[in-house]
Amino acid sequence: MTKQIVFQDIQDYLAPYARFFYRSEGHQLTQCYVVGLMLDGERKSVEPLAEKVNASERGMQRLLSDIRWDDAGTIQEYRRQLLSETSDAQGVLAVDDTSFPKKGKHSVGVSRQYCGARGKIESCQIGVSLTYVGQGVSWPYAMDLFIPESWDQRDDPECLARRQKTRMPDSARYRAKWNIALEQIDLARQDAVPHRAVVADAWYGNITEFRQGLVARGENYVVGVSATTAVFIDAPVFEVPQPQARKPGRPRQHPQLIETNPKPVTVSELGAKVEEDGWEHLELRPDSKGKTLVVQAVSRRVWPANGYRQGRRHEEVWLMIEKRRLEKGQSEWRYFFSNLPQQIPTLEIARVLHERFWIDHGYQQLKEELGLDHHEGRSWTGWYRHVLLVFLAFGYLTRMRLQEKKQQQEILWQNRLLRTVETENSN
Repeated sequence: MTKQIVFQDIQDYLAPYARFFYRSEGHQLTQCYVVGLMLDGERKSVEPLAEKVNASERGMQRLLSDIRWDDAGTIQEYRRQLLSETSDAQGVLAVDDTSFPKKGKHSVGVSRQYCGARGKIESCQIGVSLTYVGQGVSWPYAMDLFIPESWDQRDDPECLARRQKTRMPDSARYRAKWNIALEQIDLARQDAVPHRAVVADAWYGNITEFRQGLVARGENYVVGVSATTAVFIDAPVFEVPQPQARKPGRPRQHPQLIETNPKPVTVSELGAKVEEDGWEHLELRPDSKGKTLVVQAVSRRVWPANGYRQGRRHEEVWLMIEKRRLEKGQSEWRYFFSNLPQQIPTLEIARVLHERFWIDHGYQQLKEELGLDHHEGRSWTGWYRHVLLVFLAFGYLTRMRLQEKKQQQEILWQNRLLRTVETENSN
């Protein structure tokens, strides 16, 4: 019995991608794969996908590994389509990463490392991602596989054998996650993606080089930092070492904080000193359950203090401290640095920051509904093509939501216009 495709306009959606395939077989299999990802089911690996859409399992495997198609052109078209509908001058680029638990050690990039999905050190792959938030929706802009150092040992025969078996290109080398994130931001800048800021959690915000990389690119940012981060509450003053007569011992080489300068304090110490009436009560936009998110926050200008003993100076930034009430009378504290303009109110910093939390819902849909983490293949190409096909499915569902949103807005506008006409006639 032939299974009926329930996504009637999927062919129109995927039609612009046909030119990136050297044979029609690849485009047809892509449609089967994308539809299979969107159908109900606990597993979205190749075998159950092929069964659901009545396609060849061997063909689906070849789509991920051997069939020739222009992957780069496909992802560019995907971005072009979604940007045409979500482009927003007030948009945000959200940096994050996500883990894919894996058994064994032969899947490309797998290593024992911190696995966010399990909350502990475990064998997993990690994908560094950039999400675009605009027009009230978010969608994955890019994702790159993090290559652990154990997969980049050029003098290790075992490592070289694993790389060859998983078909890793020679260009696939270890790069810090924050470096991958900056490269993805560069890609978005090359594509002229409109946005007002970059947001990231404390894993990235704690890294001085990442923040400096954003500043060097002229990017505004709101990034998390840990509670133990040290800051100066007044501009630090350093004295430059003066030439001196030759004396025993090593001469001082770095500028040194003057003795009268107040010592740095941690951001958690600053938060603890905020008086109860010093907090601003902010009402942000509704959360995923339609409830208005209410937070308490305070912001002040500070100077990051890491490396100050070596004479390192940092730019003046906003420190925003946020407190949220939890159950049983407890509170959750969060700390953020931002280089947004000095005149910006705390509310605006908080609004930019909370655009980031929409990506949690995006990851949930990518994994639970579309099977982002269900790929069972081991090769480099297979991993990237599975991610790309999941992106295409996500793009289709996003366009459907946008169309529904437009239809609802048109109905509301028509009803409003009708009420206006009725009022005028009654007068």
